[in-house]
Amino acid sequence: MNDVYQTTAYRSDAIPALPPGGHPDMDRAFQRLPWGHNQNPIVPNTIEAQLAYARLFESDKDAEDGYPWGESVFSVSKGLLSGLQGFLYMLYMCSLLAFFVFLIPLGLLILKVIFTEPSIKGVLWIYDTFKFIYLLIAIGYFGGKYGRLQLAYLTDKRQRANPTGLYRREGLVRIKEGKTVFEAPFIEFDAYLVHTPSGRGGRYFNLVLQHRYSTHQLWMKGLLTDAMNQKEVYAYWDMIQQFMDVSGPLPDVPIFEPFRARDPVTAAHDERTGRDPRKWRKITREDWRKNHEQRWQNRLRETNFHHACILDAHIQGRGLPLPDEPRGAMLA
Repeated sequence: MNDVYQTTAYRSDAIPALPPGGHPDMDRAFQRLPWGHNQNPIVPNTIEAQLAYARLFESDKDAEDGYPWGESVFSVSKGLLSGLQGFLYMLYMCSLLAFFVFLIPLGLLILKVIFTEPSIKGVLWIYDTFKFIYLLIAIGYFGGKYGRLQLAYLTDKRQRANPTGLYRREGLVRIKEGKTVFEAPFIEFDAYLVHTPSGRGGRYFNLVLQHRYSTHQLWMKGLLTDAMNQKEVYAYWDMIQQFMDVSGPLPDVPIFEPFRARDPVTAAHDERTGRDPRKWRKITREDWRKNHEQRWQNRLRETNFHHACILDAHIQGRGLPLPDEPRGAMLA
C-alpha cells in the first residue's frame, strides 16, 4: 500500500512545518476557508451530474478509464473547448425542453383540425405552422447532442494532455498555463470562497485554490460552477480535502464510487465497513429528487463549517508577504 502513495501525498494526520507565506490582499477581499474537520462532502446541487457520471462505469473494466475524475486524479477543465462543450450540452437540453413545450400547441391545433377541417388541407396547415419550429428544434437537439459528443471525441487527446488538476497519490496540484505547467504540493495551497455579481442583485460563489508562495491559482470549476449558496462551496472544499487526504478513504460521493476498489486505503475501509459497492449507482435521478435531495439539503443547511484551521499552527508567520523566491516548480 505504501508503494501506491508517494511521500509527498497529503496526510491530515502528519502535517509538516511550513514556511511563512500568504496573500494578505486575498484575505482582505475574500474568505479563506479552514483546513481539516471534514464533515459534509455532499454538494446536493452537483449530485445529478455525479450520478450520471458514475453510471457510465457499470463494470470494473469500465473503471479503468476514469476520466476526468477517478481514484488518483481530479481533473479541472479549462479553456474554450470545455466552454464550447458546455454550450452544446445546454443547446441539446433546451431543444429537448422546447420539443415537449411545443407539443401542447401542436396537440391543440391537431384537435382543431380534426373537429373543424379533417382534410389534406388541414394537415398541410399543421405542417406549415410547425415545420420551421421543429426544424430548429431538430437542429438544436441533434447538433447539441452529437456535436458535443463529436467535439469530445476530436478533442479528447488534447483535453487529456492538459494535466491541470489534483493528484491524490502524489499530493500535488498541477496547473497548465500556456506551454508550461506549474506544480506544487497540495498543502501549499489556500482555499478561498470567491464571489462575483450574479447580475440579479445577488452573488455567485466559487472555490479558488491560491498557491501560498506564488501568484499561481486554480479555479475549481471542474464540478461546482457559480453556486448561489456559499455552503455548497464549503462542502466542495471538504470533498476536495478528503479526495487528497490519503490517511482516509475517498469521499463517499457518486463520482468516486466506481473507483473505490482501486484505491488501497478506500478498499480496506469499504471491506471493513461492508459498504455496498453500488450504493450510489442504485439511485436514479428521480429517486434522488424524491427520496434523498431534501434530506441532504437540510443536512447542508444545518452543518457548521466554521472551525479552527488545522494548518495555521504549522505555518510560520501566517499572512506574511510572498517570499523573495517563489516556491513551486515550472515544468516544460
